[in-house]
Amino acid sequence: MVAASLIYSSENKTPYKSRMAIKIQVVISQLEAAGSPQAADAVMAATSRTGLGVERLSSRTAQAELTPIHTSDCDIGEIRGELASSLGAEVRRRTTAGGTADVIVVPLAHGDVLAFAPAVRPSLPWLHPERLLFLPKVLVVVLPMLLVSLYAGAVIIAPLTNFAREALALKPDEGPERPFEEGGPREIRALARSLNDMRARIREMIDGRTRMVRAISHDLRTPLTRLRMRAERSTDASLRDAMLTDISRIDAMIQETLTYLHRDVATETTQRVDLPSLLQTVCHDFANADLPVTYAGPNKLAFDCKPQVLIRAVTNLVDNGVKFGEVVTVRLEPMAEGGVRIEVADDGPGIPAELRAKVVEPFFKGDASRASNAQSGFGLGLSIVQEVVSGHGGAMTLLDGKPRGLLVRLDLPAPAAKRAVAAVREPRSATDHAGLRPSFESADQTAG
Repeated sequence: MVAASLIYSSENKTPYKSRMAIKIQVVISQLEAAGSPQAADAVMAATSRTGLGVERLSSRTAQAELTPIHTSDCDIGEIRGELASSLGAEVRRRTTAGGTADVIVVPLAHGDVLAFAPAVRPSLPWLHPERLLFLPKVLVVVLPMLLVSLYAGAVIIAPLTNFAREALALKPDEGPERPFEEGGPREIRALARSLNDMRARIREMIDGRTRMVRAISHDLRTPLTRLRMRAERSTDASLRDAMLTDISRIDAMIQETLTYLHRDVATETTQRVDLPSLLQTVCHDFANADLPVTYAGPNKLAFDCKPQVLIRAVTNLVDNGVKFGEVVTVRLEPMAEGGVRIEVADDGPGIPAELRAKVVEPFFKGDASRASNAQSGFGLGLSIVQEVVSGHGGAMTLLDGKPRGLLVRLDLPAPAAKRAVAAVREPRSATDHAGLRPSFESADQTAG
């Protein structure tokens, strides 16, 4: 009982390994002081009640049941380290009929040993001194790392995030000359300078290509004018009409290219207009030419948009529809949060699903045979419409018409919901439209 009380007196005052080592030292001292085997048995019984298992083994039993090991139990290894110099303690693995366990072995006289099996480390209460002392140690390690992380976020990660955001908002040929701020640490400045230089090179390349195409297109106008004048003087009516048709087609393709490359008229301002009136005007223009184009939707709906480019985008779609279909319908539907949906549907051959992502790309044509098609252009029609819709912060979707044909859906958000976008390209005029879709009925209906 005395041994048990002495062991308990050291509970919760020292770390676990020290308490176990003190317990073992107390037990050894009590056993050495015991005057009889009964007193020794009482000491070991009292010790076991404290959670420290102890058993005396003869030399023969120790040799049979104990084997040297390098234990993976950190607690036993640390307790053994506390006792190695004073008691010659070692760690052994004890194998019995009941299983195996790592024990701390302390040699006694006459070859006997004491095998100690420490209890599992108890969990400490939240307000235990060891836990309270552990918190400052953690703060010493974590706080500098946290400060370094905050510094890295403010000085390194934040500029990179700004670069990514600005890059997504930029167009290669529009916006400021050097959009990335060349400030901050040396590495960030070097990155910003490299991005600005790269953008300058890209813009120079695009500007050079645009100037070249504009010059070529402009220079072609003079010989085309001479050809038109000579063709009009021809006395052969069939030859004259064929030549004038080809000349008009070439002129329309040149105009289409110039319109696509033209950026100056992209400064058109947003105005509040009666959108049904604009769409009905487009439909009436085609209906006056005996083309089956109708409008379906509300009679009054005020909406903020760029009216000229929007009218020409819808005209592009309607013109394409009457080329390849018999009936075209323009629908207008108000959407949630002040947005609108414009749909242009025809009953033509439509566009296959696998080509819909490509037909909006500039200069894409779905059929090589279209080169001889009088209705064909350079493949800029849907690209121009896409630019107009993007300039309004909206989206264009190509769908299957019902029961057949193509349905082009333009979803335009309300001005308050628009994202910041670059200036919109102005589309070409209604009389200069190119074919917009690949053929499914003949080689004459192709993507433009």
